[in-house]
This record gives sequence, C-alpha cells and structure tokens, in this order.
Amino acid sequence: MRRIFIIIWAAVICLCSCDKETLRPTFESDIQKLYGEYTLADIHWPGLAVDLNYDGTGYWSLLYEFQSKVGYYEPDYTANVADGIIFSSDDPWAEPTAAFNVTLPYPHYVMSEGKWICTDIRSIKVTLRATEDTFKLGSNCCWIYPGYTDQDDLFLVNIQDISLYVESIDATTFKVGIHCKLPHDYTDGTQKLDDNYLYYTFSR
Repeated sequence: MRRIFIIIWAAVICLCSCDKETLRPTFESDIQKLYGEYTLADIHWPGLAVDLNYDGTGYWSLLYEFQSKVGYYEPDYTANVADGIIFSSDDPWAEPTAAFNVTLPYPHYVMSEGKWICTDIRSIKVTLRATEDTFKLGSNCCWIYPGYTDQDDLFLVNIQDISLYVESIDATTFKVGIHCKLPHDYTDGTQKLDDNYLYYTFSR
C-alpha cells in the first residue's frame, strides 16, 4: 500500500511539473508572437529638425521628406521576422534566435562647398539577431556595429550602431534605430551635424 501511494504521489508531482513547464512562457514562445511580415510606417528623428527636400522647413517626422526624394521606392522597405540561423545546435553556446530582417532607406549625402547636401535616397539591408540574452523590451537592444568605411558615403560612414526597439511582445510594430548624424541647416546658411537615433517604425 505504501509503495502504491509513493508511485501515485510521484505521478502527481510529475504531471504538475509538466503542466507548469507547458504554461511557463519562454523566450521562443514570446518572440514568435512578433513573427511575420511588416512594412515601413514612419521615420522619426528626435534631434534638430532636418530639411531633406530643401523646401525651407525642417521636420522631425521624415517619411514625407524621404518620399519626396529621388530613389525612394516604397515596395522595397519591408521587414520579415522569423527564426534566425543557428550555425551548430550541438554547441553548448547555441541558443534560439529570432532574425529581424529589414530594408532601410537612408539619405545619401555629398559634400558641396563645405556642406552636406542630400542628393537621393538609397537603402541598406540589415539583420538584427535577437536572443534571450540580447533582447529587451522597452529599450534599444540587439546592437550591431557595421563599421562602414566608405568615406564617399557621408551618412553610412557616420553610423555608430544599429539597434532594435520593441515596446511590447504583443505589439504590432517595432522600431529600428540607426545611431548617426544628420545636418541641421540654420537660417544664416550655417550647418550643424546633430548626433541622435534615426528611428524606422515597421507595422504589420
């Protein structure tokens, strides 16, 4: 009788443990809520106002400014969130990864008479990899440091880092921030390079 009681008790504990394990959220189950296809919805610059189309007015919400420049092609600016590649699942350091694959438009600048001039819009493709250790809600995370060295592309060469920003695991949007410099044009004709994050919002 005692043996039967011990077996039943062990079975109950096992079932409870399995049930708790099933109900307990994991990084994989959470991050998969963000999986899917997205399109570019907004471009925001929180620094000094920027005038990309040279209409005499600087802006912080820059999507319209981008759209008015040669080279902006709306169908290109999409994002896909899916399982990331794990090179070797046998390695002890291997861990589940989500890949945020994005195409970002950026202002292409040239130097003319000592000033930055935006001539057109170009694009870069970037993958930001999120793991349980690198992914954080409500703050910039999953940084990459591209280290562009082409001195002829003033915007790219001044990028310090690129990061991911997700407000909530149930959100229908996410942001990609490029830590960079953009020129602010003063009314007296002078120009100042402002250092901040250019944020791209992608929406389902």
